[in-house]
Amino acid sequence: MRGDGEMVVEKIKDSVPAPIARRLIFISHATPQDNTFATWLATQLAIAGYEVWCDTTKLLGGEGWWDDIAEAIDKHAVRVLFVSTLEANRKSGTLRELRLALEAQAKHKIKDFVVPLKIDAFPFAAMQKPLPDLNAVRFDENWALGLSQLLKLLEREGIPRSPSAGPACVTEWYGRSLDRRRKPIVTNERCHSNWFQIALPKDLHFFTFGLPSDTLAKRANGLKYAYRIVGSTFLTFAGPAEMQDHFGPAIAVPTPVIVDTEDFIEDGSEDFDIAAFDAANMVTDLVRQTWERSLDTRKLGTHVLGSGLAARYFTAGQLTKNRAYFTAFGGRRTYRQLVGNKSKRAKDGTKVPDGNWHYALSCSPQLLPFPRLVLRHHVIFTDDGTTPWAKPERMHKARRSVCKQWWNGEWRDRLFAFMAELGHSKKKLALDVGGAQALTVTMLPMNFTSPMSYLENADDGLDETTEIELVEDEDPEDEDDETP
Repeated sequence: MRGDGEMVVEKIKDSVPAPIARRLIFISHATPQDNTFATWLATQLAIAGYEVWCDTTKLLGGEGWWDDIAEAIDKHAVRVLFVSTLEANRKSGTLRELRLALEAQAKHKIKDFVVPLKIDAFPFAAMQKPLPDLNAVRFDENWALGLSQLLKLLEREGIPRSPSAGPACVTEWYGRSLDRRRKPIVTNERCHSNWFQIALPKDLHFFTFGLPSDTLAKRANGLKYAYRIVGSTFLTFAGPAEMQDHFGPAIAVPTPVIVDTEDFIEDGSEDFDIAAFDAANMVTDLVRQTWERSLDTRKLGTHVLGSGLAARYFTAGQLTKNRAYFTAFGGRRTYRQLVGNKSKRAKDGTKVPDGNWHYALSCSPQLLPFPRLVLRHHVIFTDDGTTPWAKPERMHKARRSVCKQWWNGEWRDRLFAFMAELGHSKKKLALDVGGAQALTVTMLPMNFTSPMSYLENADDGLDETTEIELVEDEDPEDEDDETP
């Protein structure tokens, strides 16, 4: 028989709670920029049987045992997946989560606790320390391939699955999150994309000068046609006449080597030691330069985004009544506002002027599997109708607030109106690239047919019979758009 002392010790042992098994996969990402990816990843991991937390889905496949995110990372997370993009590497919310994860890793001595996920072109070297030194899972070329690699990693490291996870929990989450004002329907719906097909110029001209590349770059400054410099070789669509006209009589322009553009994209060039991958990037850059130069001639405004792309917009007064006309469904000619007034609510509830809003587009040329321009929507704000606001945070907060009443139709129609204005309502726009050639842009977007659609809610949208004034509401939810 044990003594009373031994019995007390036994009772004390019985009262000590067992440590909680770590099985939570925590997804840290920038809100709202990376919401789409984060939601997709969270549901895929939950379907695979893992317990996942993401701010867009909350908890999938488990129970919320913690009081806050710090506790979740410190006590329950088995891995923290850091969606490493430009925004995630500079936002206070995601950087706080990264700091908490690194502290938990050191405190609990958990190997490979933080797993970076690379989903875009944001370079490794620019990531927050120590992310560049960690093994990242690559989603930047193919999400499906990245998911496959991540699942193999989790399986290899023995990350436990949750009995509550699986397809059923994702179905239940989707049912709860679905906007009940919309109803899916079976139909053959024609969907308009943001892809605009292009026809590339047939010939590329390679001019090999006997000049150092830096000297050649200085002499090329001001050339009105797109070009790339590779060593002492000048790559352009422009011909000898345009080159000689620019460089003048002081420099003899050599006879160019003419290469078929499509062959160059596919095979590169052995003569100039250019691989196919680099060749495609060079032609993509020539297309981008040509597009941007065409907008420069129209004197469109420019706002450089964090990604490095340029959002282009019409300045106030550049269009009659700040609107552009286009042909809508059924052949009806109508218009959309591309520039409008912005106001905000003062503390007493009254509206006060606060500059202008501008619908804007950025362009990403893509050559494979076929050449096209991918145009993306933006809204830019100015005080004077021309100059963008200097603070990105102010711009982002205003965009979230004033564009809440824009539905799919408003974005789509502004894209149509913008392109119709650029193309003077013609179906194709030929951009001069020199050498008696043109880059031809089809001004109507590519269409696709979907077997499913949904009924929108009953909101009427914006009344554009008069100039639109967008009001920025002082909503507390908009004060901090970081991940909580």
